Amino acid sequence: MTGSLDPTGHIKLMVSDFQKSKEFYGKLFDYLDYKQVAEKESVIAWVTPEGFGIWVAQADISDYEYKLGSPGMHHFCFKAESKQAVNDLYEFLLKENVLVFDKPAAYPQYTKNYYAVYFADPDGIKLEWAYY
Repeated sequence: MTGSLDPTGHIKLMVSDFQKSKEFYGKLFDYLDYKQVAEKESVIAWVTPEGFGIWVAQADISDYEYKLGSPGMHHFCFKAESKQAVNDLYEFLLKENVLVFDKPAAYPQYTKNYYAVYFADPDGIKLEWAYY
């Protein structure tokens, strides 16, 4: 494959409580200016300004508890445009009473300019908003 097309397409997150996650991701993605592109009874989708799709759907099993470090996704990183954008999202998360794992900080072990905040979705899935 050649060209400048980003090869990533979308991700689908299965959640234990669709309504709760729909509200959480709806507020988060509205804040981030992601566009909602689909909604059905138990699935909803947004796209980033670059066109990456994020789908959220009701899981078949609702009593499963996500555990960080278990097989599967460790965390999902959304890329910020600046350190200030990371700080601004952190303030938004605090206002929304979102569980923050790690407040905004530098992570030079990743790259020289890496700066991120880590937080949880309603199922405890680790999310990251990072500038690098």
